[in-house]
Amino acid sequence: MSSVYYWSADNSSGEIDFLVQLEDKIIPIEVKAKENLQAKSLKSFVKKYPALHGIRTSMSHFREQDWMTNIPLYAIGVPGVL
Repeated sequence: MSSVYYWSADNSSGEIDFLVQLEDKIIPIEVKAKENLQAKSLKSFVKKYPALHGIRTSMSHFREQDWMTNIPLYAIGVPGVL
């Protein structure tokens, strides 16, 4: 069973759409409606907590970066994607 949370910076300059806990793993998730690939809040959050790997969902194709993975919106419900 997983828990889902939302995070907002104290100074309101950033937010993470979802923080998902899967067992002992925390996954920050940023959701983008189109191909807007800017994820400043997600990048800042992962930089602050470097042990985490971010997930961004968007209309863009699957892509892996050192700090983040982009998952196409159509694939987010596929078992094993997270």
